[in-house]
Amino acid sequence: MNLPKIDLDGVGIRVEAVSISSGLKDGEFASTVGIDPSSFSKIIQGKKPLNADMGFRISERWDVSMDFLYRGRLTGIPEKVASALRNLENSRR
Repeated sequence: MNLPKIDLDGVGIRVEAVSISSGLKDGEFASTVGIDPSSFSKIIQGKKPLNADMGFRISERWDVSMDFLYRGRLTGIPEKVASALRNLENSRR
């Protein structure tokens, strides 16, 4: 059975949207959830996976669901996060 692979770029852009919506610099945001800034940079670039523990901490601290972070489900996310995500997606087109 072949399971789908995690879309690292998609996860990265969603994590970056949460970071932007927080109003904090990347390093400051990373420290709020216990991620080292170097790892955080690789995660938002899609070069490193977001492990479940990190995803959970982001989810709990910044009021977004794990489904949003890993699957891109937009239901129930804060408008600031949705807006940041739209802006990021538009800038990358």
